[in-house]
Amino acid sequence: MRPESVLLKTIIAGLALGLTWASSAVAAPERVVSVNLCTDQLAMLLARPGQLVSVSHLAADPTVSLMRSETDGLTINHGLAEEIFRLDPDLVVAGKYTTRATVNLLRRLGKRVEEFDPANSFDEIAENTLRMGALLGREEVADRLVRDMHLDLKALQSVQDDVERPVLGSYGSSSYTSGSGTLESDIVDKTGFRHLGDEIGIKGTTRLPLEALILANPDYLMIWKRDLKNRSRAAAVLSHPALDARFGEERRLSADTRYWICGTPLTVDAIRLLRNARAGSKGQ
Repeated sequence: MRPESVLLKTIIAGLALGLTWASSAVAAPERVVSVNLCTDQLAMLLARPGQLVSVSHLAADPTVSLMRSETDGLTINHGLAEEIFRLDPDLVVAGKYTTRATVNLLRRLGKRVEEFDPANSFDEIAENTLRMGALLGREEVADRLVRDMHLDLKALQSVQDDVERPVLGSYGSSSYTSGSGTLESDIVDKTGFRHLGDEIGIKGTTRLPLEALILANPDYLMIWKRDLKNRSRAAAVLSHPALDARFGEERRLSADTRYWICGTPLTVDAIRLLRNARAGSKGQ
């Protein structure tokens, strides 16, 4: 074999080895920081011990986070580029709508930042989970979580209480509701309801005048538990006499917002809780 050929093969083998090493290094970072509640929880579900070094302050807030206890021992951040840079991460995971200034500055400082879109369906939850697993080098754990989630969904959807699916409307502070293309719509559908937002042509999340809700007259009305304790002016609409007159206790359901805010494999429990709430309402 000519010396030039041996040299060329050696160079190619070296490049291949370098690319393999680089791919492995990227796939399995040693110091991960999350700056978004949804990526916080995905990372806490998937990271190996010691790999995740910091999560956002929202992850430690029990009113919005399902994994507050898992934040013990982790550094809490407030999404500021300066504090994150000092943690010397080799990977930062963020939500698509995380403060742009922070994301842009970290990238200019040479930090790797991966952004996640919010999940608007269980299929998108699976996609985000598998992507996070790949980023952390925890593909097997991610595969297992997604597989278990799909098995739970299949088991839950095999139970059909009604031939006619009742209509469920949701209503929150400042008269907000949701419609098609949202995680809420997918949860409601898989629970065995028709979502009022879908029925009246609402897309995404928007405001619905109280009068329109009253006229639509869904079979059930869902109100977030967090809003039930809210004494702000924004939540005053939820105690309006017209709402009380139309929807008595037997037609009201409450939902634990923490399962709905972020799409993770834990969100499957939102279906169980909503079904239990309906069963309790029926029993009244």
